[in-house]
Amino acid sequence: MSTVTGANTSATGRLLDELAGLLLPVVMPLVRRLPAMILVLAGLISLMGVLVLVGAHRDDAEIRAHSAVATAEVLPGSDFSRTLIAFTTAKGETVSPERGVFYPRGLQPGQIVRVEYDSTHPDRVRVLGRDASVGSLPIGLMLLVTWAIALPVGFSLRGRQLRRMEADRLAASIAEATAAATGGSSTASAGKAAKAGGAAVGEPGDAERDTPEPGGPEPASAGAVAGASEPVDAGAGAEARGAETRGAETRGAETSGGDRVSVDPAGERSPAKSPSTDAA
Repeated sequence: MSTVTGANTSATGRLLDELAGLLLPVVMPLVRRLPAMILVLAGLISLMGVLVLVGAHRDDAEIRAHSAVATAEVLPGSDFSRTLIAFTTAKGETVSPERGVFYPRGLQPGQIVRVEYDSTHPDRVRVLGRDASVGSLPIGLMLLVTWAIALPVGFSLRGRQLRRMEADRLAASIAEATAAATGGSSTASAGKAAKAGGAAVGEPGDAERDTPEPGGPEPASAGAVAGASEPVDAGAGAEARGAETRGAETRGAETSGGDRVSVDPAGERSPAKSPSTDAA
């Protein structure tokens, strides 16, 4: 039972979602234009009221221009939009205007009332002693109430929409600024990382510099470079050291028992005979 209820609920939810998806594109533009629509509607009502007053004054002018008076009876079947009457003109014609009588307020079916009509157009008839001023007060009150409601409601809705739009623009600007700041920091971090990577790749260590390229000459060692830079000084130093060594050996030979030791050019020492030995 619960499974069936859950399935019905989900189906109803999907149906409502689909209905909302169909109606929202149509309703939302109307909602956004609701303040303007309210003001336009109030304007149309005002225009209708003004037209009614203008038409009433025109009919009054025509009736006064060709005025005739008769006795009329209020017929059954009258409603809010019109009040039917029947009267006999001065020519003996019985007339029942299709639009009814003008300014019929307070008339009841079967009532006998005096009317004033246009002799050239008997359908244009009004209750005797009444004119457009009778309808001016109700129409004026209607227009006053209409604008008293339309103006506050329309401007209130419009102000709410403007505040919402301003809040949306502010939120959008904040989001753009945040995105720009985030993108700038990311770009700076990426630039630093790229620089670090470029330094690591573009500056090889000593081992990489000393490693010879395939097929190329081997790098010279530091000693070889130093020896190549000062070849004459190195040879002179070696000869001086050899002379000092031979001098030291000669002195040692002289001090040991009076025997002299001679050093041949090859560097070998041989004992020299004393003169007494040679004489013997």
